[in-house]
Amino acid sequence: MKSGSIGKDIIQIIGIGLVLTVILTIISIGASLAIGIPGSTDANGTPAAVNLAAMIPTSPPPTATPTEIPCTIQEWWDKNSAPMGEVFTNARNTTITTRVPDVQKAQAALKVWQTNFEVSDVAPPCAKPAKDAALVAAKTADDLYNFYTTPTTDAQRAQQSIQLADKLLLLYDALENLKVTATDAWLVEVRDYTRSDCPAARWYTENFIGKGYSDFIKTNPKLDITKLTPAQMTDLLKQFRTLQSSLNTDKAAFPECVNQAADYLITYFKAGADALNSALNNDLASVQGSLTLMPTALNSFYATVKTLDPTLGK
Repeated sequence: MKSGSIGKDIIQIIGIGLVLTVILTIISIGASLAIGIPGSTDANGTPAAVNLAAMIPTSPPPTATPTEIPCTIQEWWDKNSAPMGEVFTNARNTTITTRVPDVQKAQAALKVWQTNFEVSDVAPPCAKPAKDAALVAAKTADDLYNFYTTPTTDAQRAQQSIQLADKLLLLYDALENLKVTATDAWLVEVRDYTRSDCPAARWYTENFIGKGYSDFIKTNPKLDITKLTPAQMTDLLKQFRTLQSSLNTDKAAFPECVNQAADYLITYFKAGADALNSALNNDLASVQGSLTLMPTALNSFYATVKTLDPTLGK
């Protein structure tokens, strides 16, 4: 065989070898990518798979800059406080002595304000809790007026006025939570009515009137034992004892400043019960002493609450 032919054969063999080497290398790389690069193992010694996505560098997605809406609630409150205070003060000042035409006029003014405030007022989003609280209070004030234009008791009216006070207090809290400077006299009065050191006016309305003690005393201004049948005395005795017991039970929750007034009221109901019990047992000597104590205790009660708040009492 010629040397030139041998040389060509050797070159062909080397070329084929190189091609096979390249092919095997490509196959090896593909297999490594599929099963994990040798030498990279997990905690158990198993080859770990390569996360190709993690190997490709990415840029963080663009973030939109939020558009901040300034809270202009102080300006909103400054604009609404005066008209709001007028309608709510009229409602809170309504009493049994307010003439019905005046009640109806105040109620109409409330409804006009309420409609304008709900529909036309443009409040900043941050003012929503305060505006919602004001609208709830307006509904409660409207209900209060209804109690003064329909046949209702003093106790029912008192209970509704307490509800209005509580709804307005929620308005005060909403404004305070929003850092509004609310120094308006009518709103400060709303706060102090419930949260002052001695909320005597609230106690008088909520308890003495709202729980029926006042109505009972007005209905039974004087015990005339000589004109009552045993059945009537027995019924009244139960009522006096029930009211006395209720006061004793509730006293623990009363403001400390009204305790003396509450004690006089308890004495009044106890004296009435004692007078009736003595009469039923024909103990006439004890009857008179109890009957004498009743007006003394009641007058002391009214005098005490008037020292706490001159607007209270007879």
